Amino acid sequence: MKEKDRDVRAADEVEIVDILQACTNIRDQLLLLLIAETGFRIGEILGLDYTKDIDYKQHNLKVYFRDDNDNDARAKNAEYRSAKISNDTFEFLMHYLSEYRILLQHQNLLFINIKGKTAGRPMRVESVYDMLERMEKKTGIKLTPHMLRRYYAVSRRNSGWVLELIQLALGHKHLDTTVKYLGILDDQLMEASREFYEKHSDLYGIKNLL
Repeated sequence: MKEKDRDVRAADEVEIVDILQACTNIRDQLLLLLIAETGFRIGEILGLDYTKDIDYKQHNLKVYFRDDNDNDARAKNAEYRSAKISNDTFEFLMHYLSEYRILLQHQNLLFINIKGKTAGRPMRVESVYDMLERMEKKTGIKLTPHMLRRYYAVSRRNSGWVLELIQLALGHKHLDTTVKYLGILDDQLMEASREFYEKHSDLYGIKNLL
């Protein structure tokens, strides 16, 4: 399932915290935390192999393209990339692996169904959207994986990351896609231009031409 509205806004931290608190299990909490901290696409998150794609020493998650995952999750592009998660989220990941170790041992994908007849099978994309719809009814907050990716991009930009670094982290082929993600609007560009000209007021020696 793809996000149809490409102009969707970024989630904010308060919304993320409220949804995390409303979740009824640690699987859903971990899934949302990992998207927020890595900027990975939902297909990339659901395609994580906990036996191969996690560097447990460096707290890194890795994305590899695969087309044979049982839940049909796959990376959008073929390029490998990785992301580091916080120490707190890594500890939460370890708690999740311990909590669901019996179900997880039957296959290698990190995120699984935890209830019903399909318990232990890999979680599918539609189940993630169903969960988020339930959270919206419960909290009144709309949250999507796409909004979490945009949150990742905006928060890193606000922390001083250069555009090219954010582009690599998100797995974008083109920089203009990253610019759209960040919501760099005309008024921001105008403000940046104003500040530039204030610092370089006599850039071309125009006063000498009058």
